[in-house]
Order: sequence, then structure tokens, then C-alpha cells
Amino acid sequence: MSTAPDLSWSGAYLADVLGIEIHSDPASHVAIEDLVGLALRRNPKRAHLLVSQVLAKHVPTEPALVMAAGELLGAFVAQELSLLKSADGLTAAAAALTEVLQSPTGQRRDVIATLAAQVAPLRTVVPDAVVIGYAETATGLGRLVANALGSYYIHSTRMATPGVAPVAGFEEGHSHATSHAMVPTDPRWLDGAGPVILVDDELSTGSTVINTIRELHALVPHSVYIVAALIDLRSTEDRARFDALAAELGCHISVAALGTGRIELGEDILGRAAALIEGLPQGAIASDNNYSAHTLELSSNGIAGVRSDRFGNVGAPSQDTIDAIAERLAHELSAQADAGPLAIVGCEENMFLPLAVATALGELLPEATVLFSTTTRSPIVPIDRPDYAIASALSFASHDLCNDGPGIRFAYNLSGSQQRPGTLVVFPEPGIGQAELDTSSVAGLPTMGAALGAVADLVVVLLPADLPGTPRKANS
Repeated sequence: MSTAPDLSWSGAYLADVLGIEIHSDPASHVAIEDLVGLALRRNPKRAHLLVSQVLAKHVPTEPALVMAAGELLGAFVAQELSLLKSADGLTAAAAALTEVLQSPTGQRRDVIATLAAQVAPLRTVVPDAVVIGYAETATGLGRLVANALGSYYIHSTRMATPGVAPVAGFEEGHSHATSHAMVPTDPRWLDGAGPVILVDDELSTGSTVINTIRELHALVPHSVYIVAALIDLRSTEDRARFDALAAELGCHISVAALGTGRIELGEDILGRAAALIEGLPQGAIASDNNYSAHTLELSSNGIAGVRSDRFGNVGAPSQDTIDAIAERLAHELSAQADAGPLAIVGCEENMFLPLAVATALGELLPEATVLFSTTTRSPIVPIDRPDYAIASALSFASHDLCNDGPGIRFAYNLSGSQQRPGTLVVFPEPGIGQAELDTSSVAGLPTMGAALGAVADLVVVLLPADLPGTPRKANS
């Protein structure tokens, strides 16, 4: 699994060739350059992608780091709500996160443990809050914020939900896939008087958030909206738009972020990025690798089904369920002679469950290298060099039921000059069956399993059952 050489910034190449400048605010809790690298999008609307080092969407990352960073963001939300007695714990935890991010990957287990220990006491219960995460990138991050606050959680979705009609929707202008739907099964999900907390990985212009607040406020007005993001790079003008919206709606809108700053893009960046992409070699990953494939039907092992957060849940999947999956997986891997480095891969919006299992598996297998990332819709240009954030790309056909039909999907940084996994453990959406995985939905594209098998010796697919029917109660 590809990582930049120790302590070199994975945004340096693109910053240089495209003239991108990133500046952290003096008051930023964590430097922007520590939190993100840079890559090229295949997107006519936006040339660059800010590649998070703590989200595990595009970069295989230690799961305990992802957990701690997400819950730390939740603690900053609690501070924004004036619910923390002191900022000292936040300051210490932010400093610990900086130390982790400035330490070599593979040599930072102890500092990650220190970070997690500092974040845990910052959890603050806000039971009347509603936390909303944005698909697909922030579905897991939103759940972590909700966990830190003990709050109801729901994320937007692009998946088809037969039998459950959307109650709201909004558009994300710069995204590769723009339409979001909200499909709560509890008709009173937004009726409380508590704060509404919107969670995304980054704030660039804030337009998506503005669209969301308008839509939600039209459904049920609220007095407080908090926007939580790993990084906030809004311009002065875009920050003023939040203030204007708050004045218009008669509510309070504020932002909590780990990193704040600004980004300056060179002139004609879209044209120069297109020319740069045109001049790159079109590399391909060989697909004739000999690999083994195993499928584990978790329901047949007595493991409870999982209800997606897209329907809204008071609590996360139970720790008993998470531990049972991790133990079953550890047993499966113990039968392999040499599993090698291990990557847990969630699929698109299904981020939290595999992240939690990866965390538990790391505790069960303390000598193993366990990293976590997910597949995505976003088309990104790979360049295998240490000062660029995306070293490799796998492409394959989607296997789930989406509102916009079947399409191409990607997995990044699972190969490259630095490292490759010995074993990939894949978590499709709960309820997906073997038949969907075995058939390509797009002519000319491989299935996900075949694509992942090109870079690993063993591919294990876990198939958890789903529970779409009724709202989950806390700790159920």
C-alpha cells in the first residue's frame, strides 16, 4: 500500500507544477499541509483533489488514527457548542495528532495510542443533536463525530433505497456525482430542538453546506447549525456567505475544523491540469496475478445484521457485532500460511463498519500491519512518486444499486513502488450477495474482486446481512 517517503509532503509535486499554494492560519489546530496532500482530478469542474491523511478514503491509513481524528473533530464541535469545560485537552490532542502526522508511517503505533488516549476523555454527550454526514466521503467521519457526541446520526446517500422514499435532497456542485438524498425511516428525525451538525471532509466554498441548510431549514427550522470539517479553506467572501445565510434565516451557523487556512490556485489551472494529464503515460496494473479468493457469509456464522446509517440510527453497530466479525476474520486469516500486510477496504458509503472491524482486528493481531481505506466514485490521476498523493489506481464495475445506475468505481494506493498488501479484506454494502459481486455491471470493466486480486495474494470478501426495517436503538 503506497505511502510517501517519510516526512515528505505528498502535495509538493502538484503545488509546484500547477502553482497551488496552501497556507495554514496561525490559529489552525493542525497544519493543513499535515492533514492533506494533493492529486489531479479527472473532473472538468475542479483540477485538484485535497487528499486527506486521516480520512482513509484514498490513502490506506492506520484505523486507530482515523478513529481518533474523527472523534477529535467531534470534540471541537462540543467546544463550538460551549460544552467543554476547558480547551486544554483539545490543545494537547491536536498537538498529539500533529506528532502522529509528522511521524513515519509504520513507525507511529505508540504515538497513535497516545493520541487515542487523549481524545477519549473529550467525548461529550449531546443527545438532542442531529449529526448529518455527506456521502460518500464523510459517511464514516460523520459517524465518528456522532459517536463522540452520543447523538443521532444519518448520512446522505446516492444509493437506491427501495421502499424508503427520500424526504430531502441537495446538490454538490463540484463533485463527480452531485445529487444527495436523505432517506430517514423515522419521520420525526429532524423534529428536536437541538443543534444540527453537518459533517464533511473539507470546506472549500461552502456551497453544498448552504444548499443543505436551506433545504433542512425549510423542512424544520433550527436555531443552531454547526459545520464540522477536517479542513476549512473558505475564502473571506465564502465565510461572509455563511454569515449572510445565518442573518437571513435567523439562526446561528458556525464551523469547527481541525485545520483552517486558504488555498490559492494558479491562473488557468483547469487548462494546465488537462495538459499535464494529457502528457502523462497511461500505466496499467497487470491483471494476471495469481490470487486466492474467499467469501465469508457472516449471517451464516451467527453474526447479527447491520443497518446502514443512511436510514438514520441512534447508535453505531454494537461492539459485540464488531468484535464478532473481527474474531471471525482473524480465524480465517490464521488459516493462511502468510497473509502479509493487511488492508481492510470498505465500499463507497460503507465506511464505519469496516473501519471499526479494522480497529478491532489490529488489536487482535498486534504484530500485523493493518491499514484501512475505501473504494470511491472519484476519478483521480495516479502518479507514482513520493511527493504526490495517489500512486496507483484500480478501476472496476460497481456492484450495488445506485440511483444513477451502474458505473465505474476506483480504489487507490493499494499498489505502487512503495508497498503492496498481501491480503485485502473487502466489505461491500450490507445485504450485497455473491451474485452481484460475481457479475460485472459495466461492459469492459472487471468485477471488484478481479481488480483487487491484481494487487494481492488473498482477497477475502465479507458479506454482512442488512437490517433495513426499523430504527436502531442506542447500543442495540
